[in-house]
Amino acid sequence: MGELARGQGLGRHDLEVIIRRAAELEAQSGSDLPELAEEDVLRIAGEVGLSEASVRRALAEHYAGVGASGLLAERGWAVRLCGARLVSATRSIPRPAEEVRGELESHFQTSESLRLVRRLPSASLWEPDRGMVASLKRGLDLLGRGYELAKRGQAVELQVAPLDEESCLVALTVDLGHQRAGWFWGLGVAAGGAATAAAGGLVLALAALPDLAALGAPALLGATIGLARTGYSRAVGKMRLTLEGLLDRLEHDEPLEPPRPSWTDLLK
Repeated sequence: MGELARGQGLGRHDLEVIIRRAAELEAQSGSDLPELAEEDVLRIAGEVGLSEASVRRALAEHYAGVGASGLLAERGWAVRLCGARLVSATRSIPRPAEEVRGELESHFQTSESLRLVRRLPSASLWEPDRGMVASLKRGLDLLGRGYELAKRGQAVELQVAPLDEESCLVALTVDLGHQRAGWFWGLGVAAGGAATAAAGGLVLALAALPDLAALGAPALLGATIGLARTGYSRAVGKMRLTLEGLLDRLEHDEPLEPPRPSWTDLLK
């Protein structure tokens, strides 16, 4: 039966299972796998029947993964309690990578009030411009630009990976660490202050207050965390909508700056 099985052809699913198992066995043996250049990956993939376009797309998605560049990454226990601070959106754009990168970087500087902090071959890191003029422009916002990335985000990571000569994969990641901290610490301080004031008022009239406080403290803590998570999740949803809208306009070759609100909307 073993010889008969070996004589049969292998389907795509069989190939995936075998390669995955071989990688597990190699890891268990402690052997160090050599680093492969992209050309080697493309050659090996071609030998097992994978198209070059699919492999290039997979490589681009790998490089554009959240935290893949090392510029922004999730850290600490707060992710479980408060939610992720990084918000990302990814899109395949049918335009050359260099053209797309140049347009987005220009938009960041002129319309989003961001400044370049770091640049890697496939990624760049941006932060809100802290200059006096830039801060004044964001604060007044007389033209109704919104400056959502600079006002809401602590940092913005841009990754552009070419898929071929005429298309690329764009990944935008925004760090909402300040907003997350604001929701949880702000509500925590408010709830703590309210609880202290209530305890101070009741302690004179109710001798059993310590027992009641012991019962009510977990409920108050749980309610505070729930309110903070709800508020922060709305902020995450709003930022994700902002990123998707930017990628929509980029994909359809429209002006990257969103339509400005009317003066009546600004005055509301």
